[in-house]
Amino acid sequence: MSSSIADVYVSDLKLVLLGESSVGKSSIVMRYVTGSFQKTNATIGAAFTTRTFEVPQCDGSIKRINLEIWDTAGQERYRSLAPMYFRNTDIALVVFDVTKPESLRKAQSWIEELNSYVEEDRRDDLRIKVIGNKKDLEHDPVGTIEGLPLFTVSAKTGEGIDELFESLVNDIPPGKFKKLDVSKHNAALELDKGPKARSGCC
Repeated sequence: MSSSIADVYVSDLKLVLLGESSVGKSSIVMRYVTGSFQKTNATIGAAFTTRTFEVPQCDGSIKRINLEIWDTAGQERYRSLAPMYFRNTDIALVVFDVTKPESLRKAQSWIEELNSYVEEDRRDDLRIKVIGNKKDLEHDPVGTIEGLPLFTVSAKTGEGIDELFESLVNDIPPGKFKKLDVSKHNAALELDKGPKARSGCC
């Protein structure tokens, strides 16, 4: 008796993290990719890593996301370099520190700068999320940026990190996915280590 093979739909995406220095961009990436937390030095220019994950769908198919993750420097002296990483961006995570209200205002300026550099024909497909980090620390109620989804996470404890990245699947336009021809892939993809993604079913 032969078992059916689930349809796999693959999307290759570029993700950039933006925000002021010390809001925890690099720590978010490290927590997501390695499952650990440690204090990091300030990023110079940008740091690059990759991550692949799968999310089962209600119809039995699987969506596989291959992420290129670009962690940009937030220091003012490197800010002029940021636009070179905006090109062909699919997803932008704009990070602020929930314990510092002024960093949310600065996040708004990063969004404005990003939009000014993104090609006009790509703006409708660009997905921007506002990320409030350090929710494990005492803080006042978090504000929002109108029209954009807000996530609060803790890179230190890991709270909300996996849910944040898994939620990206629902934001990706269907046209960004291509059906994988399983007949040409005899070996299963060995996913990087980390918590197994939950189902994409509502």
